[in-house]
Amino acid sequence: MPDTRAQHTAGPQHRTGNTEEDPGPGGRPASPERLIYFSDAVVAIAITLLALELPVPTGEVHGNSGVLHFLREHLAEYTAFLVSFWAVAIHWMIHQRLFRYATGLSGGAIRWNLLWLLAIVLMPFTTKLLTSEADAYQVQLIVYAANQVLACLFFRLAFADLRRSGLLSTSDSAEAVSNTLGWLTAMMLAFLISIPVALVTHWASLCWALLPVIRIGLRGLGRGPRSA
Repeated sequence: MPDTRAQHTAGPQHRTGNTEEDPGPGGRPASPERLIYFSDAVVAIAITLLALELPVPTGEVHGNSGVLHFLREHLAEYTAFLVSFWAVAIHWMIHQRLFRYATGLSGGAIRWNLLWLLAIVLMPFTTKLLTSEADAYQVQLIVYAANQVLACLFFRLAFADLRRSGLLSTSDSAEAVSNTLGWLTAMMLAFLISIPVALVTHWASLCWALLPVIRIGLRGLGRGPRSA
């Protein structure tokens, strides 16, 4: 008698995932665990690089007053570090909250996830550019904000590819997924709005503080990730 259990494990969800690429052993979709661990490591490195870029007093700075003056002079760099740390932390939390529902990996999801990691590892560079002494405020802020927008976009595309490939187990977690993607959409909009604002004022970075307001607005308008 044939083993009917093997037939049940190869249901429509797994067959859909195999129509793309990267099947695992026995034709099953590849396990997402390695991609998750790799992503965690890259995010940790990016956060470490952010901290390494922080300016510290040198031997030319003397006394308590000298150190305090140095810290005040570099307040912009410390603030930019906190903003970038906050942004990377949100990206990581969203990644670990949503990829826990992945039952496999498609080739498209892997590629979009790698592009998301590229955007993450660029953040130490764009953070340093944002606070550099170059007299090009619009370019500096737009490059930084675009980096954040692309990170959000690449992640949305990676998750959308998993959903389209039938590689998500979200039957019992639709609300949690919707809420988490809603925060990602709000984050993308907050940075996206700051780009045109930067063309008319040097206070465009204040748009980033509007993230909670934008999230509340999206929720009220019913513009969750399913329609975004």
